[in-house]
Amino acid sequence: MSVSAAAFKRWASDTPLPSATSPLAQAIGVGRMSLQRQLVSGRVREETVIASARSVGLDPVQALSVFSEYEDLSRGVKPPSLGEVLSQVTLEDATAALLRRRGGLHAARLSGGWIWQDPPHPDGLKSWVDAVDPGSIRMQLVERLGMSPQQLSRDITGNGLRPRHLIEVARLANTSLTSGLAVVGMVTLEEAGWPVDARDQAIDRLPELELIELVQAKLAIAHRVARRRADDDAGARRIEENLG
Repeated sequence: MSVSAAAFKRWASDTPLPSATSPLAQAIGVGRMSLQRQLVSGRVREETVIASARSVGLDPVQALSVFSEYEDLSRGVKPPSLGEVLSQVTLEDATAALLRRRGGLHAARLSGGWIWQDPPHPDGLKSWVDAVDPGSIRMQLVERLGMSPQQLSRDITGNGLRPRHLIEVARLANTSLTSGLAVVGMVTLEEAGWPVDARDQAIDRLPELELIELVQAKLAIAHRVARRRADDDAGARRIEENLG
């Protein structure tokens, strides 16, 4: 969706951000030409707003909510569901949790100071959509956004949904409007309103059988991703061979 460049300039003028393009670009860590193109086009990307807010210590979600395009974003923050939290637990993290749970030598090696892998994950968006979709959200998105089912599927699988599409998924699922932004890495889980220990608590709530099933599910996803990558590589090699 992006936000109005004029509105961005007004917002930035009320913060300690530099007013000139070059110092502003340097302060927020984006290329000067990239920022200049956004300002000239009249639309500023959400990532630019987020980087600007962080550079001066402002909350990115609150900053986005200043703009009319995202005015309900901060009001739509809710605690994540258990399914959402587990969707952002990687295969490695789930396996480590299982090994710690079962004790023994591996548990001892993994004990103490475990650091969770934060989004974005290669399968993170699809896992999140699967977690919040009761079965009808994808079709509703196709109708609301005017996308083909094939394009929607590609965008979900490739972590490629735009911010407004991510928020629409959350709106349809009646979950936090910021969760989709977090799973693709636009904002952190904490910035999205997730408790710092959300994944610890979610894993601790799982009986051992359900934790094993979670590992199995993550392993199946990893297998699909690896298979798709292998098929793509094989297809590329065949094209190269045919071209000589």
